Amino acid sequence: MKSEKIINLLKDIGIDAVGSFIFAIGVNIFTTPNNIAPGGVTGIATMLHSITGAQMGTLTFLLNIPLVILGLIVLGKRFTINTFRTLFILSVITNITEAFFPVYVNNVLVAAIFGGAAIGVGMGIIFLRGSTTGGTDILGRVLLKYFQHIPLGKILLAIDFVIVTVAAVYYGTLEAALYALVSVYVTERAMDGVLYGFNETRIAYVVTEHPIEVAQRVMDETDRGVTYLNGEGGYQRDKKLVIMCAMPSRQFSKFKKIVLEVDHAAFIMVAPASNVIGEGFKETFDSN
Repeated sequence: MKSEKIINLLKDIGIDAVGSFIFAIGVNIFTTPNNIAPGGVTGIATMLHSITGAQMGTLTFLLNIPLVILGLIVLGKRFTINTFRTLFILSVITNITEAFFPVYVNNVLVAAIFGGAAIGVGMGIIFLRGSTTGGTDILGRVLLKYFQHIPLGKILLAIDFVIVTVAAVYYGTLEAALYALVSVYVTERAMDGVLYGFNETRIAYVVTEHPIEVAQRVMDETDRGVTYLNGEGGYQRDKKLVIMCAMPSRQFSKFKKIVLEVDHAAFIMVAPASNVIGEGFKETFDSN
């Protein structure tokens, strides 16, 4: 059991390193040299970098410290430890690679697109192992504890909008905000593409011997509701509780990790879903 934990830890570190390297490409080559503040803590660090000249990795790490402490208080030890590990690796690799990467400053729009894509791919790879890069994701989850009627996606979007607006004021041009918005959008799409194609919502069904424990952890750690469905095994005719859960595609890797931690033999079925209506999703059907 101990050796298995060590192997899993090494896998987590390796995935974090790969994702961080790709993330650093987006930041060091494309967004930072072009003063593109791509939302979140990275956007704040970009503005501070232009003022102080400090390395992006160092600034990102320092800005995340109070958020990590807040996460420890509100979200718990498990979430915070994984986040801190990933954040440390991300910051170190971003700093180390800064001196070796060339910079692209020929076309700001191209930089916003490719920078956003690299950042999104890097974050998506990190999310595949159920970790997170911290930043506004922590703040969003903390706010969700107190404003549960507001979807997490809208909270994060509002935070990014504020940061992009501040960047536009700081750089003194509307174009700075527009390029930042392009970068944020591409980041989101690239991240979703790495995780589960470009379908934004997933619906999962889980057959497990421990449905209550799985459901409770899913609700506690992803802030997603679950529904129990009455099922019956076709072979042994035994009664089962089947878990059904709808979630944004980026959360599925975390969902899967939770399920398999509780029951490594669980049976998981996942499919893309559209026009999901209700709290945390669309409020009405699309008019078209």
